[in-house]
Amino acid sequence: MSKKLNILVSVMDGVGHVNACIGLSQALQKRGHKITFVIEKAYKGKLAEFGFEEEIIDRNEESSDETKPKTDKRPGEEAATRLAQSGLFSTMSSLEKLKKMSKMPIFENGVQRAKKDNSKFTEIVVKLNPDVIIIDDFVGRPALIYSGKPWISIFSGNPLFAIEDDKTPPFSSGYPSNGDKSGWNEFKELRAQVFAGQALKLYNDWLQELGFDVSQSKMVVPISPYLNIYGYPEELDYTDIRPLPNNFCPIDAFMRNDPKEFKIPDKFENRDKIKSKLIYLSMGSMGSVDVNLMKRFVEILSKTQHKYIVSKGLLAHTYDLADNMWGEASVPQTNVLPLVDLVITHGGNNSVTETFSYGKPMIVMPIFGDQYDNAQRVHEKGYGIRLDTYSFSDKELLDSIEKLLNDKQLDERLSIASKRMLNSDSISKACERIESLVK
Repeated sequence: MSKKLNILVSVMDGVGHVNACIGLSQALQKRGHKITFVIEKAYKGKLAEFGFEEEIIDRNEESSDETKPKTDKRPGEEAATRLAQSGLFSTMSSLEKLKKMSKMPIFENGVQRAKKDNSKFTEIVVKLNPDVIIIDDFVGRPALIYSGKPWISIFSGNPLFAIEDDKTPPFSSGYPSNGDKSGWNEFKELRAQVFAGQALKLYNDWLQELGFDVSQSKMVVPISPYLNIYGYPEELDYTDIRPLPNNFCPIDAFMRNDPKEFKIPDKFENRDKIKSKLIYLSMGSMGSVDVNLMKRFVEILSKTQHKYIVSKGLLAHTYDLADNMWGEASVPQTNVLPLVDLVITHGGNNSVTETFSYGKPMIVMPIFGDQYDNAQRVHEKGYGIRLDTYSFSDKELLDSIEKLLNDKQLDERLSIASKRMLNSDSISKACERIESLVK
C-alpha cells in the first residue's frame, strides 16, 4: 500500500490484550504505518519500547475522592487484584464460576468507566485524526465507533467469544465440542446475563442520550461492521464445525517480537539434556497472583530431574523458587518458548497460540474465562493435556509431563504445525484487509 496510515489502537487494561495488539501493530508498523496506543497509565513507556506513540489515560486524574491515595499501578495489577478478590481461585466448575460472576457488576463497571473517559477519547480522535481505529475492549466507546472512521474489533481471546452459534460450545464453558450438549443452553443464557443484561441496558441508554442508535449486539462487546480479527491456529480453530462470517478475519497468532534479549540462565547451560528437560511454567499475569497455587507448583516440580523457567507474576517477591528453577516477575515469553521442551500454562490465548507456534506440547490448567475453552480445544485436538487446576494430584501432573515429553508422534504433529504457522502470511492478509478499509 502506497499510503501510510495513521492508526489508533485502543486497548483495555489486560496484559494479554495489550500483547495481542502489540503483535498486530508490529506487523502494521513494519508496513510503514504509524501506530498510536491509547493506554492506561500503568503501561506508560511500555509501548514506546516497541516504537509506538502513546496517549495515556490517567484515571487518577478523574477521581474526585481525595481520601484515596493516588498510586501508580503496574501493568495488569488492577485486573489481577479484582480476580484475586473474586473467589474464582477455587475448585468451582466453569458454570459455577459464571454464576458467581453474574453477581459481579463487571461489565456495568466497564460501561461506567467508558462514560467517564469518553470525552478524553473524543479529544484524542480530534487531535490525531486517525485513518483507522483498532479496538480491543469489552465496551465500544462512542467516541471511537461513531467517529466516522473505519474501526476494527480485535478479539484477543478464544474465537468462541466473538462468534457464537448453535454448533459450537458456549464461550468460557470449556465444554467438549463433540460431547453432551444438554447443558449448552443453560450456560449460554447465563453468559448472556453476565456479558449483556443490565450492562447492555446501561450502554444503550447512554447511546440514546448521546443521540446514537442502540447497539444491535447481544453483548456490550463491540462487533465491527467493518472488520473483526481474532488470533487462533487453524489446527485448533472451530472452522471445522461452523463457517466463518464474512467480516471476520482469523490470523494464526498475534505473535509479537519482544525486544528484550534472553539467554538460558548459566545454571541450566550444562544440564544433561537427555535426562533433564527445560520446562516453562506460566499461569499468566492474573493466575500467578494465586500464590498458594504457585507455591504448590514449586513444591511438586522441585522433586523432578527437570529444570524450570517460571514467570512468577506480580507477587514474585512473596515466594521463592526451588534450586532447579529460575524465574522473575515477568520473563520475555516469546524469547523463552523456542528454548524449552514443554509448557505448563493457564491457557491464556496468547500463551496457547505462541506455544503452538513454536511446536511445544502443553499442559493447560485453566482458571476462568476462555482459558477453559483453550484447554479443552488443545486437549480434544490432541496437542496437549488438560488438567483441573485446583484438584489435580501430584501424580497427574508428573505423569502428564513425562507422557508429553516422550510422545514422538505428538512432536512430529507439532513440528508440522509450527512450520506452517511460522511461515504463514495470515497476519499480512489481516493487514491488507485493514488497509483496504481506507480508500
